Amino acid sequence: MELASINIVVKDADATLKTYLKLIGTNNIAEVIKLKGLKDDSETVDGYWLKTRPLAMAIFTPRSTSGRMGDFLQKFGQGIHHIQFHMGQDEFENTYEKYKNMGWPVSRPTYYGKLSEAVFWLEESAPPGVPVKFATKAYHTLKMWPEVIYLDTPQRFEAMEIKEQIIRPRVDIKTPVVSVQDFEKQTKVWAELLSREARRKEGGDKPPVDDRRGNQFIAHMYEFANDSKISVYHALNPEGSIRKTLFRRGKESMYYDIIFHIQRDQTHELWRQWEKAGFDMVDPKPLLNTGQGNGNYFFFIHPLSTHGVVCEFVSLWNFPRDKSCEPYMVFDWSDSKLFMVPPDVNEAH
Repeated sequence: MELASINIVVKDADATLKTYLKLIGTNNIAEVIKLKGLKDDSETVDGYWLKTRPLAMAIFTPRSTSGRMGDFLQKFGQGIHHIQFHMGQDEFENTYEKYKNMGWPVSRPTYYGKLSEAVFWLEESAPPGVPVKFATKAYHTLKMWPEVIYLDTPQRFEAMEIKEQIIRPRVDIKTPVVSVQDFEKQTKVWAELLSREARRKEGGDKPPVDDRRGNQFIAHMYEFANDSKISVYHALNPEGSIRKTLFRRGKESMYYDIIFHIQRDQTHELWRQWEKAGFDMVDPKPLLNTGQGNGNYFFFIHPLSTHGVVCEFVSLWNFPRDKSCEPYMVFDWSDSKLFMVPPDVNEAH
């Protein structure tokens, strides 16, 4: 199981694509695939699949107000709708049966004829409380074939030629954040869903995380081999925006924001570029996190600028690969050009 993409639902996919090309930079996007008439068991959508690293981003506009995404857009407006996992076909079939046997509500699998791909949904009414999509590239007949909906879809798909070149320093789409009410229950649910324990835990016995936006929260992070992560947050203070948004929607769980990682020594330059491009910067400048020896820069762009998506930017870091040690943040200097002390000074120690 590999976390593959973050998927947003919007009113106008074309306008949203232009926004995210301007935000991420065309040099940080390997390919843009245009999708027309992508259908599943619930609805038909149009949109774009952006091949970014390490997670892809999908932008969808539903054709009707019914269905999973159409209903979401009507109730809550634009924003993050679901995440998608990719897996081998055998694991896909076993995962489908596992959730069914656990009593978790899953959709009938859908087979995309033109792509030879199969998908199924873990419904929003399942214990995680948010929609989750699973997909595979089929290489043999599906064992659950009597349950599968076979569709000649999408109606059309093509790789787009992006003529306008927008150059940005390195930007990685790294982490979807899930905000929850019952933290103890939900961390167990996500461990069950992902078949792994949290790699990093913030808060708890330590002081809660303070984002300097009036939010104090505890968090668990679930790590994947492609250096992406899922963070499960529980806001402690009811007056903060994270908790308020959850209560306003009347939800136990919701996708709250996307964390992008940016090049450390280009943090201020990126901030200036985005401000000049017309994005609504929440902060007057990038902030340096001094809590728990973190040392990362971070800042936010207001969701009014990004079609309902809260975008958080953090200077690049990673967890050490040695799973036996206590998790800590390791700075990533791989794309850095300017420095006084060379990063490889650490390689000899």
